[in-house]
Amino acid sequence: MSKIIKVSLDGWLAPEESENLYDGRKHVVAGMRNGNIEATIIVLAFNRLEKTRECIRSILEYTQDVKYKLLLIDNGSNDEGETLRFFQDVPYEDKVIFHIDRNYGANTPFKFIYEQITGRYLAIVANDIIVTSRWLSNMIKIAESDDKIGMVNPMSSNVSNFQERRLQFQSYEEMQKIAEKMNISDRTAWHERLRLVTLGTMYTCECLYAIGWPIGDVGFFHDFVDDDITFRVRRSGYKAILAGDTWIHHNHDFRAGENKAPGEYEHSINIGRKNFKDKYFGIDAWEDVNNYIPMVLPFITGTSNQYDRILGIDVKCGTPILEIKNKLREFSSSVPLMSAFTQESKYEIDLKSICNGTVACDREEFLKGYFTPQSFDYIYIGRHINRYHEPLNVLLDALSLLKAGGKIFVTLKNAFDIVSFLRIIGVPGFFDAEYCLNYPCEVFENAIKGIGCEIQCIGSYKKSLELDGQSQLWLHQTIKSMSFKDYYQVEEQLMIDYWVYEIKKLKALL
Repeated sequence: MSKIIKVSLDGWLAPEESENLYDGRKHVVAGMRNGNIEATIIVLAFNRLEKTRECIRSILEYTQDVKYKLLLIDNGSNDEGETLRFFQDVPYEDKVIFHIDRNYGANTPFKFIYEQITGRYLAIVANDIIVTSRWLSNMIKIAESDDKIGMVNPMSSNVSNFQERRLQFQSYEEMQKIAEKMNISDRTAWHERLRLVTLGTMYTCECLYAIGWPIGDVGFFHDFVDDDITFRVRRSGYKAILAGDTWIHHNHDFRAGENKAPGEYEHSINIGRKNFKDKYFGIDAWEDVNNYIPMVLPFITGTSNQYDRILGIDVKCGTPILEIKNKLREFSSSVPLMSAFTQESKYEIDLKSICNGTVACDREEFLKGYFTPQSFDYIYIGRHINRYHEPLNVLLDALSLLKAGGKIFVTLKNAFDIVSFLRIIGVPGFFDAEYCLNYPCEVFENAIKGIGCEIQCIGSYKKSLELDGQSQLWLHQTIKSMSFKDYYQVEEQLMIDYWVYEIKKLKALL
């Protein structure tokens, strides 16, 4: 006999017809609202009862400026029912408790909770999070500023991916007082990101409709599931924002390997990273995303133009130009126009997810054919300039696209770095397979000055080699034995991986 499940839509509103997907999803979510509830907060707990107590206490005390529903999930805690009893005693009326009888991973509970989500926003809080004043209302302000913002994550302690802000405090009370002064809504601190480590993350429910449920891909057992979520959010047409004006405490020392053996942690990282790369056809969640050079930021000063224009050339997934855009927000409320050129098709979709201008994929010799001459304020060339087959031609083409007074940021690979040196003297295992033209600094700098540009070296990055103490001593002695006049300077130069340059186009240059 067939089982009939009756579903009542009493209280729901029929969705309005919309001309675009964003409004359509927004109208559906609005019709599903339950009274005046704005958000649903999910707390996911597995053991660690004391941390769970602190987490819930902070939510009840510091989320009084938002109407919310509380979903408490005991994800198979083996503490003889202590977590479940604590959840039952939580003094909050609008709460729902889920008790999962065994722990099959953090994704498992999400299969059962979908129908309990109410409001336009969903915040997911692990039980080792302590929230602070205005944490949720600040993130809601960010989401309400743009219908295409689908994911917002606060700054925190104990986190990677340049999301950390370390605060000094001696007590819970002192921490909350510091956070209250920090958590002031500030549009200039809203940074768009390609990937986020999800801690206290808030989503719009219309974004969740677009990326699908459950939020996390169940194929990722643990690590890189948050990278995957961010990629799916962006590739569905929504923005992922790091809320630099909001800070929470992550009560978990991941650097010390808390609750996880070092070998297990490393294995999980390696498997997750490989799975991500397999899913996204060769995109590496670290190398293709964390490819920005922070020393460039002080040289981004804004222009007198109403709208700054940015071009990224071979910037992989686009973090360099996204960070320039974030920096420009400190000087203007206008949205810069971002365009990109890449020679690798695997990056095209992610560049399109962040760019509001032209995105082109072609060979280096066709660069300038895709863009209007003298139209960009900032150009960032992500590939080392001497890895191009015709470095000066690429640079001249880029300069033809730059406005007078505009800036290009470029890196120059050290063709005679420590890897090359070790190879020359016969040390096995060291070899740079990628093409690199020998272009000494003085030759490069003189060539740029010769075409009427100002150039300055703004820094350098050193090669990090995994050599033990004995190998480092051997290397030092080998260099010293070669009778260089100043072997310390030679050793210093060998360790440089590349130099970073700012090139400014002068008005006299056509």
